[in-house]
Amino acid sequence: MTHHSPSAQPASDQSAPEQSVSGQSNHEQQNAHSADDICGLGNSTCGKEQYLTSIATVCVIALLIGAAALFPEGFLASLDLIKGSVIGNFGFLFTWPAFAVSLILVAVCFTPLGKLRFGEGDPEFHTLSWMGMLFATGMGIGLLTWGVLEPKYHTDAGLSTDMALLNAFNHWGLLAWAGYLAIGALFAHAMYNMKMVKPAEELLGNGLWSKLNLISLVVSTVIGLSLSFTYATTPIQQGLVKLVGIEFSPTLIICVLAVCAIISSASGLKRGIKWLSNYNTLFAIILMLGVLVLTVPGDILATFVRLVPEYLLKYPAMATDIGLGDPERKTWLADWLYAFEAAWYGWFIFTGVFIARISKGRTLRGMVLGVMLVPTLFSCLWFVVFGLGSLSLGVDDVFVLIDTIDSSGLLSLILTLNILLFFITSADSAGLVCEMLTVKRSRAFWIVSMATLAVVVSWLGGDVYKTLLSLISVAAIPVAFGIFALVIAFVIRVRRDRATRAVPAPAPLTQR
Repeated sequence: MTHHSPSAQPASDQSAPEQSVSGQSNHEQQNAHSADDICGLGNSTCGKEQYLTSIATVCVIALLIGAAALFPEGFLASLDLIKGSVIGNFGFLFTWPAFAVSLILVAVCFTPLGKLRFGEGDPEFHTLSWMGMLFATGMGIGLLTWGVLEPKYHTDAGLSTDMALLNAFNHWGLLAWAGYLAIGALFAHAMYNMKMVKPAEELLGNGLWSKLNLISLVVSTVIGLSLSFTYATTPIQQGLVKLVGIEFSPTLIICVLAVCAIISSASGLKRGIKWLSNYNTLFAIILMLGVLVLTVPGDILATFVRLVPEYLLKYPAMATDIGLGDPERKTWLADWLYAFEAAWYGWFIFTGVFIARISKGRTLRGMVLGVMLVPTLFSCLWFVVFGLGSLSLGVDDVFVLIDTIDSSGLLSLILTLNILLFFITSADSAGLVCEMLTVKRSRAFWIVSMATLAVVVSWLGGDVYKTLLSLISVAAIPVAFGIFALVIAFVIRVRRDRATRAVPAPAPLTQR
């Protein structure tokens, strides 16, 4: 992929408010100011700051923490009941829209609409840095955790290796990245072409329902990043034991991670998130090449070449499966496909809004390739490399896998750094998104909120990961309806604006 020329830019929306992208210079600093202004992060006047929304969000999170602390067993039982009854029976409401969107976006990519450019001028970030940022934010730390675990789970349950990998492709491939792309494109067009400062509220009319929807989106983001704390804490703890021989408490690790994320946020988007994402991508590629070369490279490459076309052929059936007439299959879908997709919905707004923020100057076609198709292929390759590599050695943990193939400890050090940097990037970008959705200069506050929720849940004991995963899955239910409402409102707004531009303005009386 290369930078796109500034030609074929969409016409500006003449009915947009005055908070527009200021200046037409291609200099990076002026571009950054323009992007920050339109996102509500710069010095432009953005209307009333959303303090009430932020307070309401904190109250909801505090209520969840209180319920979990006072009634841990009942709290988890309630989550499981909602998750089983709603997601288990109606999980197709998560997967079918994502499947439809993936097909529509690929088709649109090859039409003239694919040339639609989000904003003016050249892309704000180099393509490699851009893809590194969206990959690190979208699922980098999750792949490090599940790359070994999921294929092992499926094979232990009696599935073949091929079917285990195909399931992993389905859970981490097109269905996930299509949602990121859809939200990213929607918000990018709203911010850079329609000149909206707060699209999540403006599209729904800035009324009560838009505020309630915004609260659910921010709560979901905070819960989702609390889950990332859990993803990061255990492997970092394991890595530190191996490297320095000391077992640090999860609470201390979470606090240090939060401080690192705050330091990153203070350095700015073009330094903190951008440079960390570049190192993230480099470390991830080194790890993947190391596992590829030091395990079964021939089998891995042959399996990847064979399974990717099979995944594309089976994708419609796998993505729309409802287990009709098969209770056991329905139970499996509720525990795996539907649960994963519900969790992705909880991340769609967070990751999608961040992708929109870093995609100024890119075309819709470039985003389809860079946000959905290329990351899906990379995710598939990742699962084949780590899945087959771990299965060939009979290990079920990524640290054990790395220790087995590299006795020098170098790859273990890279793995620990990769997990640390992936987490810092995710937490920093999540704080940025919460700041964009609520109040300026609140990024550190939201990072601390995420860490606090993770610490409190870890104090409760039991299966912390299960608690947070159930929590984000349940929180995704209102988020899904909010996303559907935003998409419908966006389509109505675009059609109305097109109709308005199509009707010529009446001639002045002097010319009649």
